[in-house]
Amino acid sequence: MTKTGKKLNKNEISRERSMNRLIQAAFELFVIRGYHATSLEAISSKAGLTKGSVYFYFGSKEKLILHMFEVLREDLVDGLVATLRNPVGSHVDRIIRYIHKGADFGAERPNELLFMIQIAIEFARQENVIATAIRELYGDVHAAVEAVVSEAQAVGSMSSDIDARSFASMIVAVHDGMMLEWHLRGAEISGPDLVKNVRRMLLHGIG
Repeated sequence: MTKTGKKLNKNEISRERSMNRLIQAAFELFVIRGYHATSLEAISSKAGLTKGSVYFYFGSKEKLILHMFEVLREDLVDGLVATLRNPVGSHVDRIIRYIHKGADFGAERPNELLFMIQIAIEFARQENVIATAIRELYGDVHAAVEAVVSEAQAVGSMSSDIDARSFASMIVAVHDGMMLEWHLRGAEISGPDLVKNVRRMLLHGIG
């Protein structure tokens, strides 16, 4: 059954499963190798499907990654933005909920969150459809964080020593850096403790 409630027939179920296997394989390989160094054959092989399966289901590697961005928007980015826009609690509470939501997603689906970070780095300063798409994903998150910071600065609940855009960039950098550190040194550090300490730093500073 689709997310809209439509019941799928046997062929449609098989198609959905194959597409999902390709998507999950691509998430993993793009994190490990990067987009440019990952072949369609490697993705198909990782998914346990035939060599031409990516072409059959998506048409090209570019169309595959654009579809993956749609998955990320629906499953992660829209939720992060909604969390930041939720007016319940203080402005700092909203930032903390954003950090926690990203951490929860990263714990459950690490390849997908790391993929977003990896592709943003790989396509930085490029001008093409993939670079534009990943900038739009990050842009929506940045805009939502910046809006919270601007509101907080207007009422004096956050420092105005740093402009809202730079402040928002710092918060997103802390979020992404936390996830990279967690997965880089996962055997040495506790993920929940790292999130808790980041929360403490945001609330009380490092002084």
